[in-house]
Amino acid sequence: MPIAYRHYQQGDDHDLAHLYNIAFQMNGAGFVRTPIGWNWRYVQSPSFEPEMIQIAEDLHSHKIVGAVHVNLVEKVRINGREYIFGDINDVVCHPDYTKKGVATKLLKMAIEFMQKKDCDFSILTADAKGFAREKIYLQHGFEDISRATLLFNFPNIFRLIRDFPGFMIFAPVLFAISYIPRFIIRILTRNNPFFKDISYEITHNRKHFEYMHARNKIMAKYYSGFPIYNTERLKWARINTPSKRHHPTYIIMRKKSKIIGGAIFTRKNIYSFKHGIKIRMGIIHEIFLDKMQFKNELNLLYGYKYLIDKILKAATKRYISFALYQSNENDFDVINAFKTMKFLKFSSAMIMVKSFKEDFKKINVKKPLFLPTYISLGFP
Repeated sequence: MPIAYRHYQQGDDHDLAHLYNIAFQMNGAGFVRTPIGWNWRYVQSPSFEPEMIQIAEDLHSHKIVGAVHVNLVEKVRINGREYIFGDINDVVCHPDYTKKGVATKLLKMAIEFMQKKDCDFSILTADAKGFAREKIYLQHGFEDISRATLLFNFPNIFRLIRDFPGFMIFAPVLFAISYIPRFIIRILTRNNPFFKDISYEITHNRKHFEYMHARNKIMAKYYSGFPIYNTERLKWARINTPSKRHHPTYIIMRKKSKIIGGAIFTRKNIYSFKHGIKIRMGIIHEIFLDKMQFKNELNLLYGYKYLIDKILKAATKRYISFALYQSNENDFDVINAFKTMKFLKFSSAMIMVKSFKEDFKKINVKKPLFLPTYISLGFP
């Protein structure tokens, strides 16, 4: 097949969104991208360059049949030192063109671009048992760093049953894991003296900058590889979004008047066109606490559970059927809190890094490596 390899050109948005939808519906269900949403996700991102999207085009049909996206080139800090990471997401190939070397060629082009941008490392997530990890990523120098952990719960079981009536038979179990832990943590914190001065605020699509400043200050203390948001990035990811689904809901936690924690989620839809199903899903992008404000581990655990309860409360009001959080497996405090709030837990994708300069595995990463949703799930 005559294949031309090139980078992004204006007007590719429709074909790239269509390719993504075909490729990711192969497994029966997935997210759906529109040309407008795709353009926002990539082309409108800060410091976008056309070479960040490498494309394979069939010269006979003039259709895009493969693409690799370097979605961001960003500076992050690890152990007090600044590194440049090239983030890879949405490696897609048309089902009729798999196992023909298309993705391999595109990945090589993406690697060359990241080397040109003087990246220290490249990072991506991949199915631990998938073809791409075994036959493409490992063979091109990507190494397994850690595993992602997937946690999910059902904030609004009435909406879930409306979206997917088959869940009706599980209603008693869903009620037990979705609502009972929330009632319990409210009783425990109400009777805990530490929480006497604790309050929360749920805001939808406002107070962006107040949340951003607290996020940047607190999360940088406790995570390696954490990306700092500036005004440009905040406007792109949270304010100038293409639809109401992407509008953020913030949970802000205060002790007296001081912000000591927060969380954010946005709404997405999962579709299975084969079965005619659409499920409303809330993606929790981050949850954080200033751990120094908590006197002991029990209060810290209660603090995380308190925040998770408010996330679920806000998600219920947004008619979210299914709330999902994906974390690095080494983020023990957060994962433990989600588990004790009866979120279902599964090992998920492999976090992989390619080293361009020094060996990433030789860096003694002292804090959990932050896993942004634009790397793990493809959404900023």
